[in-house]
Amino acid sequence: MPAEQALRAQRKIASGPGRGGGGSETWRARLEESAALISPLLLLLGLALAGGGFALGERHVAGLAVWLIVVALLVLGAAGRALLARPFYWATGLIGALALLSAFSSFWSGSIELSVTEADRLLVYLGVFLAAFLITQTGQRRERFGEGIAISLIAIALLALASRLLPDLLSVSQGAEAGARLTYPLGYWNGNGVAFGIATGLALWLSRRAAHPGLRWAAVASLPAIFLALYFTYSRGGLLAAAIACGCLIVLSHDRLWLLATLAIGALAAVPALLAAQGYNSLSENLDDAHISAQGHKVLAIVAAGSLLAAVLFAALGRLERRQGRLTDRAVAVSRNPRLLKGIALVAALLAIAAALAVGGRAWDRFTSPDLQPPSSSASHITNFSGSGRNEFWRVAVDSFEEEPVLGHGAGTFRFSWYRLRHNDEPNTDAHSLYLQAFSDLGVIGGLLVLALIATILWTGFCAWRGAKDPRRDLYAALLGACLAFAICSAIDWFWQIAVLGSVFFLAAGVLVAARCQQLSRLRASGNGHESRRRFGLSVAGLAVAWIAMLALVGPLLVDREIDASNSAVEAGNLASAVSHAENARKIEPWATTPYKQLGLLAEREGNYGLAVDRLDEAIEREEDNWLLYYLRARVNNLAGEKAAARADLAEAQRLNPEENCLDDGFEGCG
Repeated sequence: MPAEQALRAQRKIASGPGRGGGGSETWRARLEESAALISPLLLLLGLALAGGGFALGERHVAGLAVWLIVVALLVLGAAGRALLARPFYWATGLIGALALLSAFSSFWSGSIELSVTEADRLLVYLGVFLAAFLITQTGQRRERFGEGIAISLIAIALLALASRLLPDLLSVSQGAEAGARLTYPLGYWNGNGVAFGIATGLALWLSRRAAHPGLRWAAVASLPAIFLALYFTYSRGGLLAAAIACGCLIVLSHDRLWLLATLAIGALAAVPALLAAQGYNSLSENLDDAHISAQGHKVLAIVAAGSLLAAVLFAALGRLERRQGRLTDRAVAVSRNPRLLKGIALVAALLAIAAALAVGGRAWDRFTSPDLQPPSSSASHITNFSGSGRNEFWRVAVDSFEEEPVLGHGAGTFRFSWYRLRHNDEPNTDAHSLYLQAFSDLGVIGGLLVLALIATILWTGFCAWRGAKDPRRDLYAALLGACLAFAICSAIDWFWQIAVLGSVFFLAAGVLVAARCQQLSRLRASGNGHESRRRFGLSVAGLAVAWIAMLALVGPLLVDREIDASNSAVEAGNLASAVSHAENARKIEPWATTPYKQLGLLAEREGNYGLAVDRLDEAIEREEDNWLLYYLRARVNNLAGEKAAARADLAEAQRLNPEENCLDDGFEGCG
């Protein structure tokens, strides 16, 4: 059955007697579906425009908003309509266990503040998961929710592309280290790449299964622009994410032939714009000169024409599908032949093995090379096998794990291990691998918890797809592809720390878990005649967890705001106000290091070296492995004439960070 007919049939069933009960019930159902569409839009676009949610302040504001939504849903009775089963308990239990382990690791970690920050990150993700789970308790709401995720990521890709093609209208600042690579809006080119890669898979799903015909056409028309945005990131991780997200959907869908054809249409329509972008040096290299705006306008016109071409070809494809001729039916039958699919999979596996044997050795040598010089041209990033230092990041993570294999060094403390164990002078705070950093920070217990969480979500998603019927099978395949892309790409980069990407994973996870719980509840109902619900217990537990989570998120957020206000006061020359804000931060979280460090720096600026040393003493008590604090105290002691103490602190800073070149220049070398 063609996709459009299947969608009409599904909507007819959904709007039948089960949705009856008068106009008020229909109005309520439509309102709930609209909320399901809008909620992921607001969250993901808000986080994206806030720099991806990497900074604590923006992430905690989003977390508080999400938990308020969870509270509202519970108060309005969402728990009474929720269908619970083992996947829900496993997922929430594993996220909660990781959050608790991260928080408890503050007792043995080198920093209470950093460990609590990581626990708070997990509380944000727990809130995102619960909100998605409670909102998507019906099939219709799951479809709208999936559309909301897809539209959000497509919008982010289009916004990013506009920042490159229309710099005269959308002027954004990029870090100097980004160079030609597209970093807006998430602040990291590889983060953008993964977001755009997942957007490709979800746009492909929208083109086939969106409820509104206009949305299906818009999804197809957006594909050339998404491909161009992905190209401007020059991200190998983004290409990997696109391959996984699209591949998962195509492999798991019965309509794989039409999906593959649609993807080919989008890629073909993007070729002229890609070739034009490569030919415009100012645009491709993001040069701030007089030519980039004109070149951007030309490429914009070309990609718009490509979108129109994609729509025309898509219309032709739809006509071909509706005709259902003999050749078309035969091609569809072949694409669904299990024996043929197994043969294709076997050939693909053999080709992958052959490619690994042919170039694997050279690729690994280049990946592990200590030479971190960037390629001569931006496009060369895509075909370059350099690991950009990841081999060293991962080696330090393994060495750190071997030092404390059971419980790790404490959540969020990889940066201390990096500075102590690295063999180069690259600044870094993350292991660039979710799994290796989990083993380094939280030992074998935390590492296995992370693996169990990811495996639980992926297995639940697969089971939800397997137990579903068309057309929702494709929705679950697309969301599973998004989760799988995030899970695999997080093994090679720090995407866990980018809240918008983590939220995509947990939003999709909430939908998949809700779908699987409904399937299991119906299986139980067919056996004993009723569906299992936990109305009162879930409401009470949810409200209690929400209260604890919001309290945990408010404190660090207020401290972050006070420190920002203190820094602003310093820039304005108002030291008294700066000290006042820093004291407020200290009172809010007396265990945190940052307020004491700020007070020490302010006392140094005032010339009160004794007080500065006292404040830095208290900071060091809270982060005894932080080399920078010893350096700052050495500098203050030197200014105060305490030469012996200054030399001892400088020596300790060098022990904790032996590769830091600025320490070789003495007490003023690190600024």
